[in-house]
Amino acid sequence: MRVAVEDVSLYFDVEGCGLTAQGDAMLSRPTLLLLHGGPGADHSLFKPEFSVLADVAQVIYLDQRGSGRSDHSRPEMWTWTRWADDIAAFCDVLDIRAPVLVGSSSGGRVAIECAARHPDLVAGLVLESTLGVPTSLEESLDVFERRGGQVARDAAARYLGGDTSPSATKAWADHGLPLYAGASDGDLASRRARAMINDEVQAHFRAGRCGPAELTPALATAVTCPTLVLAGEDDPVSPAAAARRLPAILTNTATQVEVLAAVGHGVFRQSPHQSFKPLRNFLHNLPAES
Repeated sequence: MRVAVEDVSLYFDVEGCGLTAQGDAMLSRPTLLLLHGGPGADHSLFKPEFSVLADVAQVIYLDQRGSGRSDHSRPEMWTWTRWADDIAAFCDVLDIRAPVLVGSSSGGRVAIECAARHPDLVAGLVLESTLGVPTSLEESLDVFERRGGQVARDAAARYLGGDTSPSATKAWADHGLPLYAGASDGDLASRRARAMINDEVQAHFRAGRCGPAELTPALATAVTCPTLVLAGEDDPVSPAAAARRLPAILTNTATQVEVLAAVGHGVFRQSPHQSFKPLRNFLHNLPAES
């Protein structure tokens, strides 16, 4: 399905009912609004794992501006602020109230931006393998080296340091990118092959044109909704050490951190059973919508 939001048409998909029949009443379920990473990937990265949560929530998959089946718009509109405001406008058009934003990787950065800019909209945040937490390159390189040796560390240092030459890109593809996954990951190649990825958005991000990747103090303190953070111990991109710092950064909300062993970047994909348990508990414990 597509819907007109601001100056673009956004693609979305839905699983599960917002209202469910129970006896003589219709009970509302929480809405999970899934925000993919990349930036520039698409909602398919959440499928098929999130289908099982349709028993407790309405699950909405969204391709962000510039991504997947949504309008690509213009590069100057590919920013954290614009993506966050698109989320609020999308919810307004479809009358989605008090969604829980589930942000994966760069989608977590978008989710935080949205919760900070639209605090009356967002009921909760679930940040999975999230970007945005102040992280040193050394922290990431240490994980690359622990998992792939010196060759992986060197490849990551070149590519993440901004070297996009053919040799650096090949070394990254051979020795760095495969370590996004953890020991429990499935067929990552097939998943990437079926995703619609806009490389221009990724290049835009790598050039720093989406805005500051790291949270500013003002942005962090503006988040007031309950927050669940899920991280992989073997994630070299969004290190678990950074995730453990989030409670001290998001100072105006209760933040729960769960770190999963033997999992890399993308805990829902790699360990759905392990990661959905705290997610279900988080949904169960959210304050009822007034």
